[in-house]
Amino acid sequence: MIEAPETTSKEAKSDSPLVIKIATEFIATALVTFTIYTFYSLSTAMYGINLLMIAVGTGVAYAAAISIASKVSGGQLNPAVTIASMLTGRTSYLEGPCYIIAQVLGSILAAGAFVFILPQTKMVKDANWFAPVVNGFEQGSISATQLKSVNSSFGVITALLVEVIAVAIIVATAMNYMKDNGKTNCGYSTHMGIAYAAATLITYQVTGSGLNPARSTGIAILANFKELEVKPLTQLWVFWIAPIFAAALVGFIILLTKLLIVSEEKTLAGFENDTKALHKNNALADIEESDANNGSEHKIDIDLYKTAETSQK
Repeated sequence: MIEAPETTSKEAKSDSPLVIKIATEFIATALVTFTIYTFYSLSTAMYGINLLMIAVGTGVAYAAAISIASKVSGGQLNPAVTIASMLTGRTSYLEGPCYIIAQVLGSILAAGAFVFILPQTKMVKDANWFAPVVNGFEQGSISATQLKSVNSSFGVITALLVEVIAVAIIVATAMNYMKDNGKTNCGYSTHMGIAYAAATLITYQVTGSGLNPARSTGIAILANFKELEVKPLTQLWVFWIAPIFAAALVGFIILLTKLLIVSEEKTLAGFENDTKALHKNNALADIEESDANNGSEHKIDIDLYKTAETSQK
C-alpha cells in the first residue's frame, strides 16, 4: 500500500478554503470572458476581422486572468481543464463540479455585462455585434457569409474536429504545468496564454473559437434572444461535446502513460532483484564448493598421515 505524503503545516495553511477557490474561478472566468466578448465584437464591428490580433488578444486575456487565479484555485477557468484535472487526480470530485458551475455562471454574468454596454441603436443589426462572438458552424460560423458565395460551409464534423484538436492543446498544456496536487508551476499562465492563442488561430475562422464551454454558454444564452440567422443554443452542444472529449482523451493518455511508467519501473525493479538473487546464489554456491574442496583436501591429508604412521609401525 502506497502512503500519501504528509502535508506540512505550511502547505496546509496556504491552501485556500473551497468557497474562496470557487469565488476566484467565478470572478476570473467572468473577467476573461467579458474581455473576449467585448474585444471580439467591437474590434470586428469597427475594424473588421484581424485573425492575428484576435489570437493575441485571446492569449493575453487568458494569461492575465489565469495569473490572477492560479495561486488560489489553479486558474482553470475552463470546464475542459477542470474535467481533465479531475480525471488525473489533480482536482477533487467535490471541487471540480463547483468550479464548472462557477465558470458557467461567471460567463453568463460577463455576457450580461457585454450586452449592457453595447450601443443602443436600431441602425445596427444585432448580427453586427453578436456574430463575431457567438460560436457556431454552418450558417452559424463566422465565415458563413464568405463561404455562402461559393455554396460551401464549415459543417459539424469540421467544427468538432478543430475544437477537439484545439482544446486538446490547451488541456495538455494545462496538465503539463499543473502539479499532481493541483498547484501550478512557474510559467503556467504564460504558456496557457500561448496555448489559447494557438488554439484561436486554428478555430476562429471555423467556429469563432469556442475552446471553453463556459465561454460558449454565456454568450449563447444572451444572444439566443437576438435576431441572428442561427440560434446559438441549438448549436451549443458541439462546444460542450468537443471539449469534454478532448479533456477525456488527454486525461486517458496521461493515466496510460503513468501506468506504463509504473509497470516498467516494477519490471526493472523485479529484474534487478532477480539479478541480485542470482548473484547471491552463485556466490553461495562458490563458497560451498570452495568449502567442499577444502574439506576433501583436508581429508586426503589426514588419510595420508594415517597411512604413513601405519607403515612406520
